[in-house]
Amino acid sequence: MKPEHRFALVLAVLTLLLFSPTWSHQMLFWDDDVNVLQNPLVTQPGMQGFKSIFTSIFSTDYYPIKYLSLAVDHWVWGGRFVGYHVTQTLLHALNAGLLLLLLFRWTKNLPVAVTVAVWFAWHPVQVESVAWIAERKNVLGTCFVLLAWLAYPRRRLLALLCFTLAALSHALVIVMPALLFWYEVYRERTPWRTAVQRTWLFFVPAAFAAVMRVLGHQESSQLAENFPSVWNWTRTMFQVLGEYLTTLVWPVRLNNFYVERASTAGLLAAVGWATVWGWAIKRERRWGWFALGWFLIALLPVLQLVPHPTVRADRYLYLAMLGPFLLLALSLPARAVKVVGVVGAVWFATLTMLRLPDWKDGKTLWTDSVKKDPNSAMAHFSVAGYAVGERDFQTAEFHAREAVKLNPRFADAQERLGAILLMRGNTGEARVHLERALELKPTLVDARRNLELLNR
Repeated sequence: MKPEHRFALVLAVLTLLLFSPTWSHQMLFWDDDVNVLQNPLVTQPGMQGFKSIFTSIFSTDYYPIKYLSLAVDHWVWGGRFVGYHVTQTLLHALNAGLLLLLLFRWTKNLPVAVTVAVWFAWHPVQVESVAWIAERKNVLGTCFVLLAWLAYPRRRLLALLCFTLAALSHALVIVMPALLFWYEVYRERTPWRTAVQRTWLFFVPAAFAAVMRVLGHQESSQLAENFPSVWNWTRTMFQVLGEYLTTLVWPVRLNNFYVERASTAGLLAAVGWATVWGWAIKRERRWGWFALGWFLIALLPVLQLVPHPTVRADRYLYLAMLGPFLLLALSLPARAVKVVGVVGAVWFATLTMLRLPDWKDGKTLWTDSVKKDPNSAMAHFSVAGYAVGERDFQTAEFHAREAVKLNPRFADAQERLGAILLMRGNTGEARVHLERALELKPTLVDARRNLELLNR
């Protein structure tokens, strides 16, 4: 066995062990219940279920390969949640090994390949993609993308097949053809016309996945409102990019739900990172431009060119982090790579072990979110829901009131507060919030039903 293969195998096993605590985690009831255990594409048995997976759109998504993998889990494990977590960690461990092999092929430098692959595998932002079963699409799509990259130089048709499976797993991987083109031009020095000839066919499944994604979100009204101005969009996304880069080296206050707020410190951090990257490009010109292109292209679908409610999320860095980490490792002196690599690996693994318990269940996840961002209406709204489930109505009312105070136009929070007040016998105030909820969002069935109870 070649050295790079041995290291890839060891890394995969260690990564599996690191994330194995997720096997005891519970369902989050944050997309997991709807997308997995209550999803007819997953639970429908036999050939009818197989046919539905490839002929139906669930929610806003056409991800047949993702739902096929979940259906296999359902069949093997009988709906027990541990099975979904086992598969999720296996996929992430496989991705770590595949990435190491790809990096070694690119750089012919084993210490660099091992360092970057370990940082990728053990970084705490990956907890979101591994511990959250609804993000099966992220680890599965990335797996097929890495297989496509490994097949690309000599087996183009196999690479195309793997990428098509990736595009049918997750829409965010549709940037791979652009990454291939960028690699051909900036790393292989391929003339751009030849690069187009080599990569154009990959844009076909990418275009299909992109169109299906946009149509699905338009139909479900999940597309967010446009930014007030180009300047507002530019400032916000520039700040987000700076926050992403800061998170890669200092991932100490990770959250499952970020509320973006314009800040001078955030913009200054972004400017600082832009300066650092300019210096790195001057030092490692070809790798610098390639790494910058990888980072920006991998994030392109979530840079709000098509407005989407989630402006920033840890899961968006799953593949994008490769660019900055690769450039950092290549910029280090040869003697320092191993030392910095080990220090970074220990740092990231420690933070991952500390982050994993936050994802144990929905209550721990959203309680952690409130602790880290007390001004998050969504976090308070979610904690209120779990308190209702535990019949702790006093705590539920407190967090529901906080959610409404922070965002008075949050219709679901208005409805939840009204329902809690109704259960506590405060019918007058309950009516006010239920009517406000319907005014903001007329489709809220529970709000209408509770108002009907009040009117009897």
